[in-house]
Amino acid sequence: MTTPRPEEEKLFLPDPQPEPLVVKVRAVCGGLAGVVAAAVVWIKLGGLGPMLTTLLFIGMPAVCAFLAVRHGDRFWERLIRADD
Repeated sequence: MTTPRPEEEKLFLPDPQPEPLVVKVRAVCGGLAGVVAAAVVWIKLGGLGPMLTTLLFIGMPAVCAFLAVRHGDRFWERLIRADD
C-alpha cells in the first residue's frame, strides 16, 4: 500500500478553522493590501470624484480583508502571482 502524497491529502481534508488571532491578522493585512491596491487604481485612473474615491477606498480594503480571511494563503498566492 502506498502512502498518499501531501497534495492528495489536502484535496480530501477541509481547511482547519483558523484561530481568532490568525483571523484578525489576516483581516488587517488584507485590509492594508486593499488600501494599497485602491491607491494604485486611483492613481492609474488619474483620480476620481469624491464619491467614487470614497467607495474605492472603503470597498477595496473590505473585499481584500474578506478574501484574505476566507481564503488565507491561497488569496496571497493569487495576489502575488497576478503579476506573472
